[in-house]
Amino acid sequence: MSSGAVPRHPRATLSQLLAASVRGHPEAVALVGPGKRALTYGGLGRKIDAIAAGLAAAGFGRGSRIGIALHDETDFAIVLLAVCSTATCAPLNAALDEDALVRLLVGMRIDVLIVPEGRDSPAVRAARRTPVTLIALRESLGDPGRNPELVAEATRESVPVDPPLLDDIALLMHTSGTTGAPKVVPWQQWRVAETVRNRVELSRIDASDRCLIAFPLHSSAGIRRALAGLVSGGSIICPGAVAADATIELLDSLAPTQYFAPPASQIALLEAFERRVPRARHCLRTIWAGTTDLPDAIRSRLERTFGVPVIVGYGATESGSIAQTPFPPARSPAGSVGLATNIDIGIADETGRLLGPDEPGEIVVRGAEVFDGYENDDRANRAAFRDGWFRTGDIGRVDRDGFVYVSGRQSDIINRGGTKIAPSEIEAALVQHPQVIEAAAFAITHPTLGQDLAAAVVVRDTVGESQLRRFLRADLASFKIPTRIIEVARLPRGSSGKIDRGELAALVVRTAQRSEPPMGREETEIARIFAEVLKLPAVGRRDNFFDLGGDSLSATKVLTAVDAALGVPVGIEILFDCPTVFEFAAAVTRAARAAAAPPATAILRKIERRT
Repeated sequence: MSSGAVPRHPRATLSQLLAASVRGHPEAVALVGPGKRALTYGGLGRKIDAIAAGLAAAGFGRGSRIGIALHDETDFAIVLLAVCSTATCAPLNAALDEDALVRLLVGMRIDVLIVPEGRDSPAVRAARRTPVTLIALRESLGDPGRNPELVAEATRESVPVDPPLLDDIALLMHTSGTTGAPKVVPWQQWRVAETVRNRVELSRIDASDRCLIAFPLHSSAGIRRALAGLVSGGSIICPGAVAADATIELLDSLAPTQYFAPPASQIALLEAFERRVPRARHCLRTIWAGTTDLPDAIRSRLERTFGVPVIVGYGATESGSIAQTPFPPARSPAGSVGLATNIDIGIADETGRLLGPDEPGEIVVRGAEVFDGYENDDRANRAAFRDGWFRTGDIGRVDRDGFVYVSGRQSDIINRGGTKIAPSEIEAALVQHPQVIEAAAFAITHPTLGQDLAAAVVVRDTVGESQLRRFLRADLASFKIPTRIIEVARLPRGSSGKIDRGELAALVVRTAQRSEPPMGREETEIARIFAEVLKLPAVGRRDNFFDLGGDSLSATKVLTAVDAALGVPVGIEILFDCPTVFEFAAAVTRAARAAAAPPATAILRKIERRT
């Protein structure tokens, strides 16, 4: 289990910290949002008390497990604060499908689910498939002058509104489940209070700050940022998922000083802001990216465009903050997520032995912010903890100056025929291309290699696969060049903001299934050679040689066959750069023309004789 390290602050409950902010700043603004009147700390305290009283009247109080599935982020924030102050709160993503919500309601042993009144939704239908009691929020909480009203479908004997104790569970989170079934992560009152106070100090926020939080409030990152903004005595803006242009309007109209957002939102904002002429106004003094997926190139562009520091944080649902890049004038080396925060970091090999500086291995952590263990999951806990260290599942290293580098998740590492490749290195190289906005590298199944390397890019203007491969050759070894690069409108992400690499791999499979017959004599001949070498009945013009089972050995056979059949010697790098039939046929024709004009005609004559 966790190390049980002593917290840096006197132990307190989260509800005590929130109550202190309400008492200390009753007239100060606590929450503000687009199209809503500002809510003061005094008004927030009254709403918290009203919700707690409504839950107690329905028979739910300290020890009850209360889920929240609200779409309005301001409502979500207020209800979350109220539930954390009196019971155990389980924030849920209301956008999940019905079956996923049923699994969470059962797995987290939820007693109550708070939903908007009069709205059928997957959350409502999921609750009705379980013993969970539904409680409807009668109206939006955006009006500071009205107290919320809760309507329960079933009630029990009322209970007193008792304050929670230090070791009571304040938050019941769950892992993202992108690599397996979600696991339940309980957070005690004192541990949430500790991580929130640490976040206030690390973020250097105070009562003068207004925090624009673009993380969803059902995520641990969103919750911690929102709680830190309120514990500091400042104000928060929780707009939910809004377009980049709407975010720019918020920067102007509500004047936030801190912006917290995942990489996809940061990149979209950057692109939209750079297009504005004249540039929009803002009052930001810091931009925060709470994930490792923000490339250095994007971070530098954000700093140039907005004229403020961009701080990158690295953490986990189970452990709070792990590392953070320093404030100026200090600077992290390229590729680093910064220095350890209020936590011990180690790098361990497969046996659990701690490694030295710059030795790669699994990142392990221990400290007061690290949770005690997954709920009712002894098997997961035995795998997750070793000698008091929590195993993050991330691969990385720590240099001699203490800077932390994260290569990626263990489960995301691509094993290409026995060679291990970290997606982050491929992604960092791809975003250097002037047309590439975002990139993700991932594994696809290969008949002989086991796994092959593919990538997806979001681009400004269409860029050919072969052009991107040639671009990558300047910085990457040949075995790190993706055999498939697809263009997508956006990168699919889970509810926590992490890239869904499994969905991208499935997209590659679906794309490969939409094959077209070869066009023209050149493509027909190349398709015949591909099929002959790979022992396939037929090959389409957009079929990728390596997707079909090709490797370096069979690639050499293709080149020999092309030289024999067409009289055109080409290098193996051309097949790697142009692995589809239509691309390779065009490359072979260009190679013939580059050698001399007549050979192009000779190629056609050879093809004619064969047909």
